[in-house]
Amino acid sequence: MNTALKYRRVAVVVFSIVIAAVVQTTLFVHLRPFDAAPALVMLVVIGLSRHLSAEFALLTGFSAGLLEDLLSQSALGLWALTLTTVAYVVVRIRDRMEEDFSLLAPFVFGLTLGAIALFAVLGTIFGEKTLADAGLVRKILVPSIYNVALAGAVLPFFTWALGVRAATNPYQT
Repeated sequence: MNTALKYRRVAVVVFSIVIAAVVQTTLFVHLRPFDAAPALVMLVVIGLSRHLSAEFALLTGFSAGLLEDLLSQSALGLWALTLTTVAYVVVRIRDRMEEDFSLLAPFVFGLTLGAIALFAVLGTIFGEKTLADAGLVRKILVPSIYNVALAGAVLPFFTWALGVRAATNPYQT
């Protein structure tokens, strides 16, 4: 990979994570339909991890999670662990996924659902009493649905922004 493409990818990753964190911590604090907001930083990590090397994808997940920890009121490291796990799952499964949105939508839904549930369990273990929240099911399901709705725009954008070429069909003439 040439140097210009490497710098472009680093710039896209850093810019995307910062913008997603800013939008999530400013706009979606006040705009919360159904009393929940999309997990935008998580969706950005999913979109980026699909096209980065394994090591860089894990570093991206950890960095995005650490930034989210610093901007939120949760214990330091909970989002970092959760988003690193998200990046790991994406790296492990991305070879089996295709660009078909009918396969990506259930994957994004399940991964978001599992990651927010993991965050809730970890938060409870570390004394935040997250599982005792009365609206826990809504706070897990609604962001997962929002992420699926946003995935149609976000995931193709990262395919384009990271300079990934579509796989050619060997059977096409």
